[in-house]
Amino acid sequence: MLSITRHWFSKCWRFAPLLPSLTLLILPSVGRAQDAARDGAQDVARDAWFPEVAHFSRPNASVREPTFAVGSVWSTVFRSRANPAERQPFDIEGERLETTPQADVALGGNVRIWQPKQWVDGGLTVGLQAGVFGRFRLDVSSADLIASDWIVAFPVEIARGVWSGRLRLQHWSAHVGDELIEAGVERIDFTTETVEALLAYEPGDFRIYGGGSLVVRSSLENEVPLGPTFSDDGLIRFGVDASVHPWTRDEVSLEAGLDWQSSDRTEWASQFSVRIGLVVRDGHRSARLSGIYRNGPSPMGQFFLTDERYFGIELNLGL
Repeated sequence: MLSITRHWFSKCWRFAPLLPSLTLLILPSVGRAQDAARDGAQDVARDAWFPEVAHFSRPNASVREPTFAVGSVWSTVFRSRANPAERQPFDIEGERLETTPQADVALGGNVRIWQPKQWVDGGLTVGLQAGVFGRFRLDVSSADLIASDWIVAFPVEIARGVWSGRLRLQHWSAHVGDELIEAGVERIDFTTETVEALLAYEPGDFRIYGGGSLVVRSSLENEVPLGPTFSDDGLIRFGVDASVHPWTRDEVSLEAGLDWQSSDRTEWASQFSVRIGLVVRDGHRSARLSGIYRNGPSPMGQFFLTDERYFGIELNLGL
């Protein structure tokens, strides 16, 4: 019991720099309540169920946020199959495996369940995110599943003026496709629970955000093939989003984003993604057709140590 307690304290102490972000997530609501009490101002609404307002929107270039999307990419994930970092070498059938066409599918979304507080220039919401991400081979007629990632998260979003933030508890598990297992690809026990804190500054059509995640539990640290020195303690993340409205119709815009991440589980290797596309909005619903590019350790949990570069196109629907 004492060793477990020390382990938790060591993890938390390493990520003491996240405390300012967590503080900034809380202070806006406290400050607004004090201002209202002093000035006699009234809140716009005290509480609401299933609000449509988003106090912290999904980062444009994110590749592992629960959403509803389908895309096609050209990927190099099988390029290192003869010497993979996570498992024993493997081989699979197919031609031109150095760069293969693949389908990338995401089924999920973000439901904001309760808005306990709202003020003139922001508010606070509590929600639920859930989604599954699947990657399929398009170079074989059977469209074999490569891997799937399952994510469930409980986000708390807060905003005040140009500042916004999100505190999120997230569960992530990854599974390799049955066809690859039959071909001899070894499965890795990939399951993590993390606490993420992101803070964003958005003065207009431009947003910059940053923060990190503390891993509170990781099955990867029990994987013997990864070695006794392997650790999975956390992640840091920064990004920018921007949008322009070149047409007279405000519901049509061009949006772009850059997302950079580095995690302990990949020995702090850089991974970044870029996305730019055309967005059409109707109220809280949207459709986005975008080009994507990503480079760094693969976003698929089963290949988290494999360097992967891909580019492609994606259709994302916000329902």
